[in-house]
Amino acid sequence: MHRRLLCGALAAGFVLVTSAVARADDACWQLLYAALERDAAAPHAAYISYSELVNIQDDGHRYERVNANITYRDDGIASVDDERFARPFMSAVLEPGPPVLGPYGSRRQNWLEAASAEYTFPLIAAVHNQTHRACVDMGDETVNGLRVAHLVLSDAPANQPTLKALWIDRRSKVIARIVLADYFAMYTGAANLKSALTDFSIDMQNVDGYQVLQRVTWSYTYRVYDQTSRLQAEYDFDNYRFAMTPPADSLFSSGIE
Repeated sequence: MHRRLLCGALAAGFVLVTSAVARADDACWQLLYAALERDAAAPHAAYISYSELVNIQDDGHRYERVNANITYRDDGIASVDDERFARPFMSAVLEPGPPVLGPYGSRRQNWLEAASAEYTFPLIAAVHNQTHRACVDMGDETVNGLRVAHLVLSDAPANQPTLKALWIDRRSKVIARIVLADYFAMYTGAANLKSALTDFSIDMQNVDGYQVLQRVTWSYTYRVYDQTSRLQAEYDFDNYRFAMTPPADSLFSSGIE
């Protein structure tokens, strides 16, 4: 069987295409927007360095297990030292995405300005929801030890990238987890690069006052001739460091861009 190559394509963030100001009587949308505005206004370090462990299994068997050390600059560019490659490189595309939910760089101020203007479309990343979506508050649940509200966008389309659910602290407005559907590319060895749509679950954590990724998971079932196979992926993030100047162990410090 031909080896399959996975290319991470998830931008760990989302777009809401709807009125920037929720209806005053719609508590679910009000909570969701308050969380997005808090995230946009929260402190963002100029450089975030971290370690990432990629663990992908195929039908329960090891497919790929990789370590990477990454320094992410807040404008979306990263210095990546990935053991799958011979040397470090610069990239604007990370697997599975940036270590923060976003928005990134100058777009953060654009979001804050858009959130105060009616009938504008606040932009965070590449996943979007159509207008007049239903937001349902499912009550409180515990996620990673934090008591949070579970919000579900119950009419999420099944055939396109979309935001599907969020878990938000009602008091602090901190986002603990989101679930969204997005594409990733899977090369099957048959001269085709197929974009597959699947759900990504993104857990957040607080490190030194910054909200950053803790874990991203996804699974995908695909056909192999007359049978099916299942891929399961886990991306774990740790060893976070935050700086306002380029770390010496990154390509940024050498002037390579």
